[in-house]
Amino acid sequence: MEATETEIQSLAALVERFRVCWEVWPEYMFIKQEKRQIGFTLEIVGTHEADIEHPTPGCEHCLRVFAALRQIGVHILPKEKRPTGYEIQIYDHAIRYTPKRRNRPEVSLAIKILHRHEFELPVDECESRCLDEMKQRLRDLGAYEGHWRARMEDHR
Repeated sequence: MEATETEIQSLAALVERFRVCWEVWPEYMFIKQEKRQIGFTLEIVGTHEADIEHPTPGCEHCLRVFAALRQIGVHILPKEKRPTGYEIQIYDHAIRYTPKRRNRPEVSLAIKILHRHEFELPVDECESRCLDEMKQRLRDLGAYEGHWRARMEDHR
C-alpha cells in the first residue's frame, strides 16, 4: 500500500528533524575461498535533535532517532514480493562519529538487500533495481547520499 501525502510529509519532517542521510556498502561472502559480492547494505543515519547535548549510547534520544530511521526504512522498502529480500537490522545501541559528517553523533539503521533464497548468488538486476528504488525514495524524502544537506541549500 502506497503512503498518503500526509504520511510522506511526516516522513520528510523526520528526515529534516534528525538530519538523515545514507550510504551504500557492498555485502560480501566467501564462497569456495573466493570473495563474492552477494548484495548491498543500505545504511540510513541520523543524529539527535539540535538541542540534545552529550547523548549516551542507547539513551532515550538515540531511541527516538532509531524509531524515526525505522519508519523511514519501512517506507522505502519495495512493497511487492520479489526474488530479492530485505532485512532491517536491529538497533545496536551505538553512537558513531564519522569525519565525513564532521563527527556528529549518529545512530544508524542498516537494511540488508540480498537474494531471498540462495544467498551465495552474485548481485543481480533485481537487487540493483531494489536498491535504486530505495535510494530514490530516500531522495524524495529529502535525504542525501553521504552527508546531510538541508533542502533550503538546494535553492541557493
